[in-house]
Amino acid sequence: MVYVLKLAVNDFKNIIRDRFLVYASIILPLMLVVVSRVILHWIAPSLSDTFPIAGNYPMIFMLCTTMIPLVYGFIGAFLILDERDEHLLTVLRVMPISRNSYLIYRMFFLSVFAFIVLLVFPPLSGLVEDTMFSYVDYIPIAVFFTLLTPFSALMVSSFASNKVQAFAIFKISGTVFLVPLFIFLLKGTLRYIFAPVPNFWGFMTLKEVIYSGSNDYLHLVVGFVYVIVLIGFLFYVFNKKN
Repeated sequence: MVYVLKLAVNDFKNIIRDRFLVYASIILPLMLVVVSRVILHWIAPSLSDTFPIAGNYPMIFMLCTTMIPLVYGFIGAFLILDERDEHLLTVLRVMPISRNSYLIYRMFFLSVFAFIVLLVFPPLSGLVEDTMFSYVDYIPIAVFFTLLTPFSALMVSSFASNKVQAFAIFKISGTVFLVPLFIFLLKGTLRYIFAPVPNFWGFMTLKEVIYSGSNDYLHLVVGFVYVIVLIGFLFYVFNKKN
């Protein structure tokens, strides 16, 4: 427990010391809320006659629920890459805390922040105020999207050798994670062409919560199993490469 607290203190110091990490972890979530409110109260009313933005609020909301955990996962990957450069991963072999314990802590530390932001985002953004959105049914979906934090952190840190490569992987994966938004345009089984993208299952469930106020637990359970398996695989890959 003492080592975990020391790691947490060190993480806070690393985040505060790096302006980019401060921006990503604190400023960016606040900006999402501000931008959502600006779209809702200023831009949408002025463009309502020529461009019905209001119909796209759920899509904007789902976009944000994906980007929030990905950003925190990216922060986690950066912290891991920094510690790899400082040979901390090698030092862990002779310390009381194991590498697996270290990785679990690292994933949990930033997942907590992602989960908190995901919980407060719906009421603060206002993007789901005029829908059938059920906050109670949204909570398990927020837990699911939180899993994207350790997934993205492990994905970037497992395959990136440096921060330049990390940026490239993050940009590519960020684009890929937006593709399932096309479920709004497709119907029936055709939507499942996006099934390999982890957040697809969250989108399918969240879409039901927004439009019908009920939770699609079948898609949610499949999503949980799928993402946990992917995290386990990336956990294995990371340990093999480091």
